[in-house]
Amino acid sequence: MAVVIDYQNVHLTGAGLFLPGRPIEEGLIEPYRFACQLALARNAKSEPEHQVEVSRVEVFRGLPIQEDDPEAYRRNQEQRSSWLRGHHGVVDVTLRPLKYSWDYIDGRRMPVRSTRREKGVDVLCALALMRLARSKQYDVVVLASRDTDLAPALDEAARLRMAKIEAAKWFDRSDNRTKGNIQTQERIWTTSMDRDHHMRSLDERDYGGQPR
Repeated sequence: MAVVIDYQNVHLTGAGLFLPGRPIEEGLIEPYRFACQLALARNAKSEPEHQVEVSRVEVFRGLPIQEDDPEAYRRNQEQRSSWLRGHHGVVDVTLRPLKYSWDYIDGRRMPVRSTRREKGVDVLCALALMRLARSKQYDVVVLASRDTDLAPALDEAARLRMAKIEAAKWFDRSDNRTKGNIQTQERIWTTSMDRDHHMRSLDERDYGGQPR
C-alpha cells in the first residue's frame, strides 16, 4: 500500500475532532505511524487475501518562510528530518512554502502573517496519487485528505484500473460531520480511523519551543 498524506488537512481535522480545546500542536501526526494505523484499520475490514502492508508514504505540507517565522521554519525542517529517519525509500516529505501577501514596514518589505495560506499542496497530492497509481508498484494507493477538491484526482486514478484507489478519514460515530465521504463518480472505498488510531498516530517528540 502507498499512502498520500495531505498533512495539514489530516493534522487539523484530527486535532479538531479528537483533541478539542487542546493546543493544535498536540495533534501533530507522525506520517509513518499514521500509515501503519491506516493499514491496521483497513485490514480489520478486509479478507485475508486483501491485507496490505505499508510500502510508501508521501507527505505534502505547507512551510512557513524564514522571513515570517524562523522558529516555525526550523521546527518544520526538524520534523521532516525526524519523520524520514529510519524510513529511507519508504517515507518522503515535501514542504512547500506558504503563500503570503507582502507589505512595507519602515521601508522593509515584510510578509503579512495573517495572509499566509497553503497553495499548491492539493495539486501535489493529486499528482502523487496519479504517479503512484501508474507506477505498477502498489496494489493499493490511498489518499488521506478530506479536501473535496481532490475528488477528480481520485476518479482519474481509479479509472486507470492499475491499482485499487482508496481514501482515508477520521471518524467518530458521535459526530455526524465525520459520516460522509468525498463524493466521487467512481466507487472509492474509504477507511475510517477512530480516536484510538489517532492517538497511536501522534508524534510525541519534543522539537523545542511551542507550538510543535
